[in-house]
Amino acid sequence: MIIRHARPGDEAGIAIVHVHSWQTTYAGLLDMAYLQQLSVPQRQQAWQEQLKRMNEQYQLLVLENEAGVITGFISGGSSRELSVSNINGQREGEIYALYLVSSAQGQGWGGQLLSRMLQWLQQQQYDHVIVWALRDNPAVRFYQHYGAVPYKEQTIKIGRKLYRETALRWRDIQKQSYIAKEW
Repeated sequence: MIIRHARPGDEAGIAIVHVHSWQTTYAGLLDMAYLQQLSVPQRQQAWQEQLKRMNEQYQLLVLENEAGVITGFISGGSSRELSVSNINGQREGEIYALYLVSSAQGQGWGGQLLSRMLQWLQQQQYDHVIVWALRDNPAVRFYQHYGAVPYKEQTIKIGRKLYRETALRWRDIQKQSYIAKEW
């Protein structure tokens, strides 16, 4: 397996991982009817547009197996909450998404992707980093294992239902060393 920068042409692989990981990871957490209607072609179009807008402020890494198949990805950049992206001269970054197909989970690849993203956010001079996860998502414990602490919560709408979402935060990332730990 290798971790590399995403490039045009990766959108189909990213979309497959995105949809399939939602359907497996969020089964039992989200409404099943919503999960079943998720569309790879629709996500592929969205990722194609995202790849066109890539710049120095945004990072998208993919995990690719020996056969060249994308099995995971992570994206991040400046916090989407404009009110907190630059407070008192402190810049806040955000991990937008981290998804792996089920066969790639539990092998340390999520930690490798996360470590690479946190290192990149350090290089971009962010002071803090947040990531949002559904409150009951096992990923909350994963992020805590890597040093994030619960920061705040909000209610979000996915499909037709409301869910609680937790923001986890890494503080003072400039003072940290991010090397993947065993999970």
